[in-house]
Amino acid sequence: MPAKKKPAAAPAAPEFDDDDVEASDDFEGISDGDMGDGDLAGLGSEDLEDVGEDDADMDEGDEDEEGDNADFDGPGVAARLKEAARRQQPAGPGPSSAAAAGRHAGSLVADGALMMQSGTSDAAILQMETDELLGETRAAYIKGSGVEAVLTRLKEALQSMPEHEVPMSIAKGFVEALGLSAEDSLTIKPPAAVTVVGSYAARTAARPCPTVDVAVQLPTDYLTPKAHLNYRYHARRAVYLVAVARHLRDVSYSLFGEQRLEALHGDPSRPALLLAPAKADGFRLRLLPALAPTTFALPRLAPDRNGVRAHAKPTSSSAAAAAKPASKAGANGAAPANGQDQQQQAGLPTPHYSAGILMDMLLPVHAARLREVVSGPSGGGHLGDALLLLKVWARQHGLMPPPPPFASDATSAPAAASKPATAASGALAAATAFGGAAGGCLDGCVLSMLVLLLAERNKLAGAMSALQAFRAALALLADASAWSKGLVLARHQAGLQAAGVPAAQLAAAPPVSAFKAHHSVVFVDFTGFANVAAHMTKGGLAHAQHVARRTLALLDAPAEPDEAFGSVFLSPACPAAAFDYHCAVRLPPAAHWPWPAAPSAGAADAGADEDGGSGGSSLCRDRALVRDQEAQLEQLARQALTDRAKVVRVLRRPTCPNAQPDDLARGLVPLAGISSGSGSDGADASPDSESESVSIPIWLGAVLDPMLACRLVDVGPSADDGPAATRFRRFWGERSELRRWADGKITETAVWEVPQAQRHTIPDIILRHVAGRHLPDGASVATATGALDWALSARACPAGSGADVAAAAAASAAAEKLGKQLRALEGLALKVVSVQPLSGVARGTAPLPPLPHPLAGGAGAGKGADGGAAGGIPRCLDPMEVLVTLENSGRWPDDAAAFRKMKAALGLQLAGALSSSYGHHVSASEEAVDVLLDGFAFRLVLYSGRDEAMLERMADSAASGASGAAAATAAAAAAATPALAAAATAALAAAGGSAAGMSVGAGLLSPEESPLLLTWHHGLVSQVAGANASYAPAARLAGRWVAAHMMSNHVSPQAVELLVAAAFGGAGVPAGPPPGSRITGFLRFLQLLAHWPWSLKPLVVDPARELREPDRRALTRRFEERRAAREAPALYICTPRDRDSRHWTSRGPSAPVLQRLAVLAARSAAVLELLLQPPCCAATTSSASDAASAAALATCAAYASACPQLATPSGLPAEWGAVFATPAADFNALILLRKEALPHADLALPAGPREASAAAAGGGALKKAAAAALAASGLAALLLPPGGAVRDLLQGGNADAAVQQLDAPASGPDALSDVLEDAPPLEPPPKRARAFLRAFPDKVVAAKGASKLQLELLVGFDPVARLLAELAGSYGHLGTFCVDGLGGRLVGVRWAPDAFLPAPLRLNTAHTALPLMLTSAAEQEGAAGKAGAAGARVCVPNIIGVLREVKEVGLGLVEDVVMPPSSAKARAAW
Repeated sequence: MPAKKKPAAAPAAPEFDDDDVEASDDFEGISDGDMGDGDLAGLGSEDLEDVGEDDADMDEGDEDEEGDNADFDGPGVAARLKEAARRQQPAGPGPSSAAAAGRHAGSLVADGALMMQSGTSDAAILQMETDELLGETRAAYIKGSGVEAVLTRLKEALQSMPEHEVPMSIAKGFVEALGLSAEDSLTIKPPAAVTVVGSYAARTAARPCPTVDVAVQLPTDYLTPKAHLNYRYHARRAVYLVAVARHLRDVSYSLFGEQRLEALHGDPSRPALLLAPAKADGFRLRLLPALAPTTFALPRLAPDRNGVRAHAKPTSSSAAAAAKPASKAGANGAAPANGQDQQQQAGLPTPHYSAGILMDMLLPVHAARLREVVSGPSGGGHLGDALLLLKVWARQHGLMPPPPPFASDATSAPAAASKPATAASGALAAATAFGGAAGGCLDGCVLSMLVLLLAERNKLAGAMSALQAFRAALALLADASAWSKGLVLARHQAGLQAAGVPAAQLAAAPPVSAFKAHHSVVFVDFTGFANVAAHMTKGGLAHAQHVARRTLALLDAPAEPDEAFGSVFLSPACPAAAFDYHCAVRLPPAAHWPWPAAPSAGAADAGADEDGGSGGSSLCRDRALVRDQEAQLEQLARQALTDRAKVVRVLRRPTCPNAQPDDLARGLVPLAGISSGSGSDGADASPDSESESVSIPIWLGAVLDPMLACRLVDVGPSADDGPAATRFRRFWGERSELRRWADGKITETAVWEVPQAQRHTIPDIILRHVAGRHLPDGASVATATGALDWALSARACPAGSGADVAAAAAASAAAEKLGKQLRALEGLALKVVSVQPLSGVARGTAPLPPLPHPLAGGAGAGKGADGGAAGGIPRCLDPMEVLVTLENSGRWPDDAAAFRKMKAALGLQLAGALSSSYGHHVSASEEAVDVLLDGFAFRLVLYSGRDEAMLERMADSAASGASGAAAATAAAAAAATPALAAAATAALAAAGGSAAGMSVGAGLLSPEESPLLLTWHHGLVSQVAGANASYAPAARLAGRWVAAHMMSNHVSPQAVELLVAAAFGGAGVPAGPPPGSRITGFLRFLQLLAHWPWSLKPLVVDPARELREPDRRALTRRFEERRAAREAPALYICTPRDRDSRHWTSRGPSAPVLQRLAVLAARSAAVLELLLQPPCCAATTSSASDAASAAALATCAAYASACPQLATPSGLPAEWGAVFATPAADFNALILLRKEALPHADLALPAGPREASAAAAGGGALKKAAAAALAASGLAALLLPPGGAVRDLLQGGNADAAVQQLDAPASGPDALSDVLEDAPPLEPPPKRARAFLRAFPDKVVAAKGASKLQLELLVGFDPVARLLAELAGSYGHLGTFCVDGLGGRLVGVRWAPDAFLPAPLRLNTAHTALPLMLTSAAEQEGAAGKAGAAGARVCVPNIIGVLREVKEVGLGLVEDVVMPPSSAKARAAW
């Protein structure tokens, strides 16, 4: 049989390691419900039912959700909670609480979590913070208040509305967009009832911007009996809403305020009217058109019924032929020309359409029931408070959309900013973190029903606090198994019976299986007819459950209660940091994917009903086209990523927040970013222009499993399973192939062959492949996982070459080889017992690992790269430290000087043994032993058990009353090098001769004095890197960022590693998992550095949870004491072995430098967020203003008009280089260094993608379009470095010159980039100072051999560091010097603010001072008292003299000194 022959070629297929493959054929879960008979691009309408988010999809997702839940409900966690529950009292006697606790082992009441406790100090702290948050979040409900008066006037105005005729043309565009005729007129009467519903009625409205929902019930005779079909109800509903808006505007515009439209749950066919009354005490009013429960028969709106005639499955042969995936033309909406109007239509269910009508009908019933349970006597008050906490939590984490902004919010912002910061301040600032893109997830109704379900199940005891009830709700939300079965409230139909609904209809409620078959998320209300979660997507639910599990884990056992509370309630989440992988898809403007072709005019006329409409809209069927596109794309991405992804969520494109009621005359409620034809923001010029909305990118975020994200192979079904194998091949296309495994099994596989350096981009490759195969032609995809990889390369090695990864692997292999050789040495006085690398290269955190050097044994790997870039062989080589531990001995001398000499002798013996045994080039001295091996230099640091004893002897000597000089001598003798001796002397002087802090880990000893500190740090970083695959690349990006902003000499690499480790531990970020990609980890590092309150509390890095509660309190107490004594470093980082932050940050950065770092980090984080997030979220975290958000949308539109292909997930130009661009305006002077005298000149930051793309584009239309959009707002200040060009744009200066500078790369006076790097050399220095440290000159290489050149290698030589030490020692009182330690040619100088005040003459700086003569007698007398012998002579620094001396001190290294002009115009011309 043919099926037997096909696997015959499989044995030649390559085999894969277990780490790179999926061990099971779980891909069999792709069922007929996931894929139809053809590709998604060519699906006909008969396939819509199969491809939709049906029950098969729900069952497939259940396994993933249960797997995600395993990290919370593991056996270890359960055992811990049960044990804690036995040690404490129950939460309180509630109805049936004791019985429930006895029946259910996992009862929420008997949970042993910290939040459920009440007798601990941590629980008390959480409770106090919760009470403060609730006090700031609760809205005021005062009888006779301003909002009550406005509601009374509103009800009177609506009930007094005169009866009048209104043409449907007032909403013509809206009506015609639904496929109906707008030629008729309707009789408008006062509403049948006006009722306050929602959170205000239940007393659970949350600030800021609380909203009062008002149900406006349509008159009973306003609708026809069959108005629930074909969007007829929606058309009449919109006309009535516009009429109400006009009536209120005529009655009193000043009373009811500004009017806006809001699309309920993002449905553009269900608008609601928003009012912002000025006298409503900050409340907003939302008018919701409602229906009486008896308006339509409830069973006719069941989820398996059809309510839109156009949403049908063609059954004719011609329609079946059109659905075949022979070509992608069908995906663009091309319908067969023959026989379409003769097709027979089979109606498909319209669950979302029916759910929208049901929610309008049941609105008053839901409100009455929630008010009875939540605010009634049985609620006890804690249910409402728990609901408030749920809303704050959901908004902070992007799970619930905030209220849309009004113009009045901007006027009230300054007043709010002047108030003192409280717990609610974070909630106010974070209300728009996700913006309107948070739709499709939770909302107030779902959260209220969740609390109602808990109350019904007796999960909320009467004695519970609000925090405990909040945790119970989160536990139910995180229960994946319960949601997979569908949540169902107990039947309570008293409200429907009172409204007059017949009993026959009440008994005909659809079963739960009907809801599960047609909805992605099921939560059936107490009437049994409505699914309150119909608007939720599967990705939105998965994201909410993921965050809920993390929140529970954080609050159950917090390391710091205050920090945990801030992460849960006060830290706003942004999409860029909430997801690991970011992707944006732009569909062609005319594409109707995933729908088949729009019905022709003939077919629409043939199916027209008595109202002149057939519901044959090309924009709305079961739901709007834009929402179907988002749902199908999310399903496609979930199916492509399989078990790699824990969460796949499409952020819903929000509707325009500025839409006016009159805009319905032009079409449906538009999406944000659609251009207006009449000047109204976001409104469409015609109904047909709504099709342009598909050109707005669809943004997708994913949280991936770090263990599976970079897997090389996706294993599919067995080759014997014919149908499953066919579906697999149809989905993956050419990527699918047969593979035979070591156990003999033959399966379908999808293989992703990428270099090792690009494995982190495999999810992006998968998404692009699937999009290109299943999306219509013309679709573009933008991803960003590897957008910053270019920053991890040097100019000597192009980006993407993988040289850095290969170099790190080679260095690791060389270190392992050296360790084996050292342990195998014989004949040593003390045998080597262990070898441990200590450098960042071994940990994988070095920004640029050294390449193998041709003169150190790496000729094949390093000569071409280094020699080709530098014009020769590099002369300097950076060593990698290695700790060599010797065996113990009791014969070490007790004298410190003799101990040092003995250790040096052992080093000489070790060097000789290595050289004689293995032939390595070894250089030994009293300070260190340098070994050249396989292209790398290793610096051996000898260590024995006697080292710590000698340090303790030094401490004892100081404690016994030894003089300061003697103690300093002892410290210098015990140290390994003269530089370390000076550090030890300084440490002893700082301690004041006290022995209290001399123990290891207490904080006094420097890292160099005790090698154990380096080993402990290496272990801490290695632990974090082992648990998080993306930690090391994120740390490399952070190190490159610190260097690019010229802070290499202020922030140590160890401090950078600790900061990144803290970011991965969740410090200062919302509750969530550790970052799963390098770009997300780097962004969280920037956010932590920018927003952590360094002056208020220490940053504790404790990944192993070694510090207990008393230890943390002692850390905080010690921090406060040192702050009060002004002894604490500005960057205060504590670890279990460095509890006083003395080791890595005691010498820097200073407070001004840390402030600059925080500003630069905030700016770089804002740029990353702008480039990664959807446009609707782009400006919220940076400016929180409507203008900036509109500018982001305008920039996307301008850029898209010239470049249809997406450049970034946000749609903005690829300004990735702006993250690393440092403004030149921050420095008063710049010292230019000779390129040939720099050992690491070739490590400089390469040109970013922006420069390369701009050079390739050539034309100016694209760049000028983007620049014109940027000039409209302050967005330019974030996308480009602040400088003269940006200021000219923002202030309306020389626009032409500014645009020219924007066209060119950010350089010169605006940023420190390539201009000075590529500047031609000036006059060469004298021959005696003409050093060549970058590379050996060609003549020298030709004249000498490799053996002689090897002797001239400079290991560990850094002339720039020596120059900075000289400058800091001589002129540190005048200013701060900054440098890029990774190849930068510039040294920035920032003068101190008080450096130019008149001061007495100092002898050591007299040659660089300018004398001043004071004229006032009083000034002369005051100066004379300060100047002493100098009399009234005071002086100021002579900057010209200082810079001249700097040039003389750095002769041969310093090429020139330049001072940028202070004027913006002068700098632009400079």
